[in-house]
Amino acid sequence: MLEFKLNREIYGQAKRGTYIIFPLKYDIHLDLKSLEIEDAQSVDFDSINFADLLVQKCKKKNGFVRRYILNKKFPDIHFENGMILPIEEVQLIVFDNQIAFLDLLITYENNQWRDVYHFINPGYVDDKRDDLRKEVIASIKNIQAKEYGKIFELYVGSDELAIKETYLFNIGLVTRRFKNLKTAEQVAFNEHKIIDLSEDFEDSSEKDIAYTYGARDVEKKTYRWCACISSQSISYVYAVENEGNIIEEAKDDLLLTMLVLHQKNTCMLLNEKMQNTLSDSKHKHYFKNVSNLKQEALKFRASGTLAPSQVSRWNNVCETYRNLIVVNGVNEALEEIEQKIELIKDELDRKSNEIQNYIATFIAVFGLISIVASVLTIVDLVGGGTNKIQAALEISCIGIAAFVVSWVVMMMKSGNRR
Repeated sequence: MLEFKLNREIYGQAKRGTYIIFPLKYDIHLDLKSLEIEDAQSVDFDSINFADLLVQKCKKKNGFVRRYILNKKFPDIHFENGMILPIEEVQLIVFDNQIAFLDLLITYENNQWRDVYHFINPGYVDDKRDDLRKEVIASIKNIQAKEYGKIFELYVGSDELAIKETYLFNIGLVTRRFKNLKTAEQVAFNEHKIIDLSEDFEDSSEKDIAYTYGARDVEKKTYRWCACISSQSISYVYAVENEGNIIEEAKDDLLLTMLVLHQKNTCMLLNEKMQNTLSDSKHKHYFKNVSNLKQEALKFRASGTLAPSQVSRWNNVCETYRNLIVVNGVNEALEEIEQKIELIKDELDRKSNEIQNYIATFIAVFGLISIVASVLTIVDLVGGGTNKIQAALEISCIGIAAFVVSWVVMMMKSGNRR
């Protein structure tokens, strides 16, 4: 790639940033329209790239999502070599279905990439900065929601995996537009790998990535941005004049990414609830819990998910959203939820049939007892003799036995049909 080789010095001077996105959850019902976070500023969840349908959906009055900029200072990242990476911005994004996210932005120069790489340590389970992980977790757990208290917790298997379970939104700002898409892909791929943007690096093992691009300017005949999308990160490289502003450049694309992560984590939460509910069939509120879970899943499938055509008027934004959905496995998760909804429906029908059978049996037994009592009374009134009463009792017992046998045969046939 001749263009890449000619501009390596420019790429090596890039300004960079990374949003570390922590998945959170909460266990209570929140009224997002009035939700206030202590020491935080409420800002709109909107973008110039959003279609009008999405803009309306994300308005504060509709209670679907709220976005806050936290004023509270999170601990900077200190390294043994004396370098300090400041946390420039902290965003809290809360959705209406027990899902939330905390986004920490660190900024750095391209020549500082190695410290950032070692901090995140991508591709490895061990965490080289356990002290920082503990500080971040403590800060998250101390976030106060007015009238609710400390309600947010990390949505991870364990606190030790807090950094590994994050999603990364990487940004690189360069000062020259791209003539060729292959050049833009190379720079975005380096951003994805958290390495020097000027390095000629390849990794053929990465099969789960996709690229999207800004439209080619018809006058300049160049491209302004490129995104490299994977299941663990999305990495943008933007061509800007002068130095640019990372927060402003990344804002619209960050919010688009949050919509996809919301769907991904909601699918995880619903699957978790389904598994726990269906496995606890002896719970006293089991029938009600299963019914509520079915309604929650159907509501999310109907109104919580968005088709690419509903997201933006711009084709390349829709394509970025579509690739995020595909690469993060949201479609497969939704299909699994639909299958489990059918299982829940079958479970509700089975429980309903059981209750109906119990009620029918009770009525039948009660009716038989009433019949016997009535027969004895009639015989006693008409004949007044002991032998007649005994004969009537025998006839009644035979009739009851015949009815019970017929009822059992009928239920067995009914069971075989199911």
